[in-house]
Amino acid sequence: MVRLAEFSRDQLIELRRSTGITYGERSRGTLQLFREQYQLDGIAKDVAVLQADGVQFEVLDRAGCIAAEPGLANSSETIVGGLRLPNDETGDCFKFTNALADLAKGKGVNFVYDCTIKRLASEQGRIAHVETDKGDVKDDAYLVAMGSYSPLLLAPLGLRLPVYPVKGYSTTIPITDDRRAPVSTLLDESFKVAITRLGDRIRVGGMAELSGYSSNLPQARRDTLDHCVSTLFPGAGDLSRASFWIGLRPMTPDGTPIIGATQIPNLFLNTGHGTLGWTMACGSGHVIADIIAGKRAAIETSDLAISRYQRGKTSSAPSPVPALARS
Repeated sequence: MVRLAEFSRDQLIELRRSTGITYGERSRGTLQLFREQYQLDGIAKDVAVLQADGVQFEVLDRAGCIAAEPGLANSSETIVGGLRLPNDETGDCFKFTNALADLAKGKGVNFVYDCTIKRLASEQGRIAHVETDKGDVKDDAYLVAMGSYSPLLLAPLGLRLPVYPVKGYSTTIPITDDRRAPVSTLLDESFKVAITRLGDRIRVGGMAELSGYSSNLPQARRDTLDHCVSTLFPGAGDLSRASFWIGLRPMTPDGTPIIGATQIPNLFLNTGHGTLGWTMACGSGHVIADIIAGKRAAIETSDLAISRYQRGKTSSAPSPVPALARS
């Protein structure tokens, strides 16, 4: 996962350089914040992974955390230290995807919105067309990149995709005092919540709930998010004007996405990225484009393939990606 995340970051930088795309990006790193000493004492494995993959990092005390995120100086919470990745970037994913869609349209890509996919029709062991409520779509190759909903589309074809929706919550808060607000992204290790600066807003998101495809919004979850941001960055935003939202993260059993070919010759997968969809997006897109085109991918992909879940096939457990988060 670290390999794919690092490759994705490089591809995002290249995309920005070559196209001029903007999305409220900030190159101020990410900070994994520890409220308890045992959390700081337990980062040895994460540090070993970062060192092995050549990822730059900093282990900080309370003063170092405040230097990285000055707004923390207003917090009365216990902060014992943090793990910072100074090369990480943050940005507004909604702005990014809209800008990317505009670039794609300029290259002839046709987007069909408000369209329901009914099924993938197969003939003679290949995908023949996509059946939608706006007619059939026929092409040479088909890529399933539907996040948590990917298994539902593939099941009628006899393809078992080990991707499960893990529900997460977020709230977006307008900033009222810039000096008290975060400057980049902070990961609260105690509450498993990420706090991110998005221009003139603060995005707070996290938690993990196994509840199928439920979209209900429990007040208790919102209270947790509000508590995290209001105690770490008190007075930074107006919680009364916040918007609350849920999302379904497509998780795999080993945490690594599924990218590559399937047993159906013209059907490909790019799904299962969990909480790191944008973190791995540009690299995943580059990899799957090479695979579909029959080219050798720029990075090793054997441990990303669906074949790793075949009965009797073993693969080494993927390395975790400490603090590599995007909002």
